[in-house]
Amino acid sequence: MADGGMSGQAIIAVSAAVVALTQLLKFANVINDRRGPLGVLVLAALGVGFWAWSTGDFTRASAFAYFAGWIAVATSAAGVFGFTRSGPEAVTATAQPPAGPPGAGSNKTT
Repeated sequence: MADGGMSGQAIIAVSAAVVALTQLLKFANVINDRRGPLGVLVLAALGVGFWAWSTGDFTRASAFAYFAGWIAVATSAAGVFGFTRSGPEAVTATAQPPAGPPGAGSNKTT
């Protein structure tokens, strides 16, 4: 690319590949709903990184364009994976804070 970074066409191409790979890994039960959000972010980073490496144009001047491309790719894959379905499960699965001596945070609120 002459101006560096990712064009809209490149974002769509990388998104399609990452979405397809995400769906295949989900189908193979490699990525489940609980690990899905992190898996999608990692796969998007790998997809954008591989694309940047293949173009040979990763410079400081184009770094933000790749970051913006990663966000676009990650949100595309997240929507297909079903973040809205897997997100609440991750929030409700959090553990209670450990019990400790009285001090900061010892007043329990409901």
